[in-house]
Amino acid sequence: MTPDPRYAALLGDWSGDEELFPTAWTAAGSARGALTVEPGPDGILIDYVELQDAGHLLAHAVIVGTGFWWFDSYGFVPETPGTALWEGDTLVLDRRSARGRTVMRLRRDGEQLEVALDTAVPADADPAPLVRGTYDRQGA
Repeated sequence: MTPDPRYAALLGDWSGDEELFPTAWTAAGSARGALTVEPGPDGILIDYVELQDAGHLLAHAVIVGTGFWWFDSYGFVPETPGTALWEGDTLVLDRRSARGRTVMRLRRDGEQLEVALDTAVPADADPAPLVRGTYDRQGA
């Protein structure tokens, strides 16, 4: 199967500032984030690093077809795959578990990558902002 050609717009190394919103587990604040997006089998692979005063988060995402798996340094293993669907030029990654739901939107805007991450606890609650980031292409 040939990967969706819209993935090509997301490929590359990106870094930028993030706004962090308060949740039951995290405080509001700011962070510095970096993403590397590479081609994968029928999709893409994303490596992500978030650096903030309180520590860091390392993550790896695998997007294959309409499936989506997220692994991070918090240590929760995906119970089931999430979904990876396109809404126009925005890739929407949606995953649910017993801990809640996260929805990540990635969209290329010129030489920037915009990422919006929302969360809902419980999973059927209305999603609320968790992270907003704008990332510049590196090494272009």
